[in-house]
Amino acid sequence: MGALTVAGYEMAEAFRPVNVYAQSRTRVRGSADAVIFLNMQGGPSQMDMFDIKHGKWAPENRDVRATKYGYEYPYGLMPKLAEQLGEIAVVRSAQAWETVHSRGQYYLQTGHAVSAARIKESPSIGSVVAHEFRARRGTDDFLPPFVSMNYEPTTMYGPLQGEGCLAADCAPLTLDLAQKNLPFFVEEKDRARLLRRWAALQDMDSSRHVLDDSSPVGMRRFDSFSKQVFQMMNHPKMSSVLQFSDEERKAYGGTAFGDACLIARNMVAAKAGARFLLVTQPGWDHHSNIYGKNSQGGLYKTCSTLDAAYSALLADLKRLGLLERTLVICMGEFGRTPGELTPVAGREHYADTMFALFSGAGVKGGRVYGATDAQCAHITDFGWSGKRPVYPEDVCATIYSVLGIDWSKRITNTPSGRDFLYVDPAAGTKVVNFREVADLFA
Repeated sequence: MGALTVAGYEMAEAFRPVNVYAQSRTRVRGSADAVIFLNMQGGPSQMDMFDIKHGKWAPENRDVRATKYGYEYPYGLMPKLAEQLGEIAVVRSAQAWETVHSRGQYYLQTGHAVSAARIKESPSIGSVVAHEFRARRGTDDFLPPFVSMNYEPTTMYGPLQGEGCLAADCAPLTLDLAQKNLPFFVEEKDRARLLRRWAALQDMDSSRHVLDDSSPVGMRRFDSFSKQVFQMMNHPKMSSVLQFSDEERKAYGGTAFGDACLIARNMVAAKAGARFLLVTQPGWDHHSNIYGKNSQGGLYKTCSTLDAAYSALLADLKRLGLLERTLVICMGEFGRTPGELTPVAGREHYADTMFALFSGAGVKGGRVYGATDAQCAHITDFGWSGKRPVYPEDVCATIYSVLGIDWSKRITNTPSGRDFLYVDPAAGTKVVNFREVADLFA
């Protein structure tokens, strides 16, 4: 049970309960029951994938051809995903605020600029979603609302963002499929043993029976986590969430990322309380040898992994009738530098152009929004009604909207005393009227 990550921020009791207020009457969409966010950690090369550009640097085996949807696509890099393009809306006019991994990942996970003074109190998007759905959880919702899989928490990328100033049960359940970390699966032959040990723990730890609002935060947090984990471990449907056949695993690529996408599919299919699923694919930071050797490594490897898992996920969600109520987003924290490759055959970090992919929950697929110049250096057409780049805050507002959450809300009693806005108009360098990218659904 201790495998569940506890990364909460110790705050004074005066900050309970959390006060949340809406700034205005915002019309939300409410078209999704869950969001799957495919995090391309490291920053993918936009000019090789969904904003194809041509140059002497480009390898011939990208097999770039025009699609029936009116844009060029690298069939040689992602042949399986080509069959799902009708479900994908491509935003080419996306733009980041940051070019440092840790700050970019923070932005991607929270929808906010990094503030050293508030970094521990600011909740992630997944934790805000968990907070909003607390009152809506059913008696049979055995899965946590926020699940994160395969996030690489190195110094370079920064830690996984959690609940901040929100309650402990808004923190993410973390799984590392690369390490085969599935600690919540109980064989049926061991269930009686689990129940005996749980009962013994309740009898022995009598302090749990007298917890109230005046009890120490740490004790109440630990009690909340242990009860959630026990509910998962003891639920008869948990095995179906964490198990899949060899044939299914092969269809998703037989990788840690593919396994995580399989579990995300199962969690959505279980309809048991999982609302925000962050699935990370590391490896997109191609500073050198971006095209690998003999079509191996580099972009070929990461695209192959993404191709199998992403395409199978969309196909399965559609087959199971789940895609219409599930928003799937695929993007990284920024793009790569345009033009010629560096002397070490790679590309550096770049914020001015990048792509973001959207599917499901009413998104009209098979369409492209925005355009860039011949080098992929600047946006030449924003392609949506905002008449500006699509920023991480807009993606954040879109997530909240499809889940029926008013993105104009703010938390008023944070530890710092400064309001936490779900979507803050004060961005990295200027004030912007951020909003849902409604054009995706029109």
